[in-house]
Amino acid sequence: MAVATGALVLVAGAFAVVGVLSPAGPDSGDLPSATSVASTRTREAAPEVPVNQGWRVVLDPRARLSYEVPGDWVLAEDDQSLESSSGVRLGRLADYGTYLCQGAEYGRAFSGSGVAAGPPERAASELAAAIAADQYSDASQTARVTVSRATPVVRDGARGVLVRADAEAAESGDQCVGSRGTVTVVALATPAGTGVVVVATDTEAGRARGPEPVAQADLKKITDSVRPRR
Repeated sequence: MAVATGALVLVAGAFAVVGVLSPAGPDSGDLPSATSVASTRTREAAPEVPVNQGWRVVLDPRARLSYEVPGDWVLAEDDQSLESSSGVRLGRLADYGTYLCQGAEYGRAFSGSGVAAGPPERAASELAAAIAADQYSDASQTARVTVSRATPVVRDGARGVLVRADAEAAESGDQCVGSRGTVTVVALATPAGTGVVVVATDTEAGRARGPEPVAQADLKKITDSVRPRR
């Protein structure tokens, strides 16, 4: 996905053709992906001890959620945000695997959190589909997006769901972007409403000569780490 210097941005895109898969359990071996943008400024991780050694804790007081990312992910400044085509604004952004291609900056993965309208299942499904389409569509063609059924989760007493959207980019002459990806959304009922954490990553690099996609084990650790904050 393209990156703008000093800010995270989404590739503009339309909604995709949406299908339904079997439930995407947290233990699924093939969690999917999308891509992101890099920032010239970074923020400090939350001063808490992560469950995963060497990782960073991301705390979102507005969404009343926290989660963890690997130590080599870059945390954007607090004022950096990203808005999906469905209207959900994500903050507390983190980026992984940025690289330069044809004079522009791209990334292999990103995460973010925020508050979405509606109950967790609807919010997660709509957001996963929107982010996947945003990231893998271009100005002339819409990505093919398949959204899983919601898998119920309970995190420290907070009920919610996990939803995964797989995206396949339309054929294009772009040499720089990944060809396939996944967007995973964990949505929990928190005191703030429906809090959401999004993890988007390329699963196939395509012709882009950037870093390797995020390991599936790390994707699972990120989504497993999502917790409500009282």
